Amino acid sequence: MKRNFVAVVLAGIMLLAMSAQAGASSVLPMFKDQESDTVTISREEYDRLMQYSKLDTLMQLVEAYYYEDADTDAMLEGAALGLMQGIGDVYSTYYTKEEMDKFNEETEGEYAGIGCQLLADPEDTTITVTRVFKNSPADEAGIRSGDKIVYVNDVYYSAYEMDEAVSVMRGTPGESVKVTVLRGLETIDFDITRKIVNINYVEYEILEGNIGYVMVFDFLGDAYEGFAQAIAAFEEAGVCGMIIDLRNNGGGLVDACVDMADLILPEGVVVSMRDKAGQTTEYRIDDKYYDVPMVVLVNGYSASASEILAGAIRDTGAGTLVGEKTFGKGVVQSVINFPDGSGMKVTTARYYTPNGECIHEIGIEPHVEVSLDEDAVTRYGINNLPHDKDAQLQKAIELLTTEAETAQAEDAA
Repeated sequence: MKRNFVAVVLAGIMLLAMSAQAGASSVLPMFKDQESDTVTISREEYDRLMQYSKLDTLMQLVEAYYYEDADTDAMLEGAALGLMQGIGDVYSTYYTKEEMDKFNEETEGEYAGIGCQLLADPEDTTITVTRVFKNSPADEAGIRSGDKIVYVNDVYYSAYEMDEAVSVMRGTPGESVKVTVLRGLETIDFDITRKIVNINYVEYEILEGNIGYVMVFDFLGDAYEGFAQAIAAFEEAGVCGMIIDLRNNGGGLVDACVDMADLILPEGVVVSMRDKAGQTTEYRIDDKYYDVPMVVLVNGYSASASEILAGAIRDTGAGTLVGEKTFGKGVVQSVINFPDGSGMKVTTARYYTPNGECIHEIGIEPHVEVSLDEDAVTRYGINNLPHDKDAQLQKAIELLTTEAETAQAEDAA
């Protein structure tokens, strides 16, 4: 055995020597045809390819054995969605081109659908209605804030499939969609006809007693412009105080939130972001702002950008928070667009209030805790409560009225 081994080695050496004599450019005959198909990659790249080899194996097995021709593009789309769902984060997802188009429509403020603002609730993994747009198909059908959407066209969707459910609820104006909600212990079916929905992100008015009241439903679309208009109107009217209603506001764009904070808060840091590498990004504002006594209304569905603004107002001492503890979404997402029109939304950082607090899965406690009458909320929905039945709003009015009266008494003295 040893002699045979030596012979093989010698033969190999002789073969290499002959090859070398033939010239550096010579290629052994058995490798000549393969030269153009050879690609050199690093060990890191090879290991990464091996990591995803199972997907390729699955694809090849389907192509070889599935009883019909499979749609490989659809398979890859499903794989991309599954990859993101594998993170286990309800805020990170993959969007097909169609879903990405619809996502951008909502950001811009107009789309064809039923007219609901939704929140993926990680606590019970349900899709929760946080707002029903006025005069929308959902409003006309009777869907209310607080309803839990469980089925769309008789297909079950959890918080992890919220974007898929939204995609089904949107569509061609004039066509109907069946939406099943859980309201308390009751399950209710709604057949809703889609139409073009124009989203109003901000509404405002001046209440009795010369108090400005601005409702911010989302930090998207024209929210900043609407908020700036409200501030200008309050300044012109010389209001004695301002109420900012962030209840059921599920968040939106950080930049819009910071720009709005710049209108009402003193110079300093509004929020800071910290990514997985430990890199910190601060969002700062200047010293020009509208200085007026302020109360902010919050509840369990005030989330994300709402909590950024509420946290900044609390930490700077610029206002009083009234209502209930906020949702506790202390992470932010980045949206990435792909060349084919698809995209992804992925959680990229935790955020911290000006005092350095991360409120993720904790929330923000209000200065003054006030609960709403459940019967009134069930009857009207939180965004449609009459002012006289809104205990949180009434408390805000009381606090600002007392502060204004105290200031007048001090001026008189």
